[in-house]
Amino acid sequence: MRWYLTVFVAGLSLVSNAKAMEPLIFHTAHFDDDTVVSLGLVSNHTAERAGYDFDVLISLSQGNPAGASYSDPGKHRAFVKCGDPAKVSVRGIDYPVHTSGPGGDDWKDDLWRAVCMPPVS
Repeated sequence: MRWYLTVFVAGLSLVSNAKAMEPLIFHTAHFDDDTVVSLGLVSNHTAERAGYDFDVLISLSQGNPAGASYSDPGKHRAFVKCGDPAKVSVRGIDYPVHTSGPGGDDWKDDLWRAVCMPPVS
């Protein structure tokens, strides 16, 4: 009995670790040719760079109705500042973030919301 319980707990651990590796999709863009591009939050750590709160890695995937898909093997780094002035930095360029409104139009605004305003359950 103890052996079955150990195997069960180990299996749950593997399932939760596999699920934890899935990126959190924070932005999806739909294009006229029905291509869908999704950006996912792969990792989120306290930033070591002064003036920012978080150091994040972003994944990119693309799909179309024909079933073709592509997942960029690279991970793209960005820095996020939650406080005023809210901003996202990519490749050394700071982009101001709109912190109010519904979101969805700009991936940087959506990244900021995913990192700085996580849902509370």
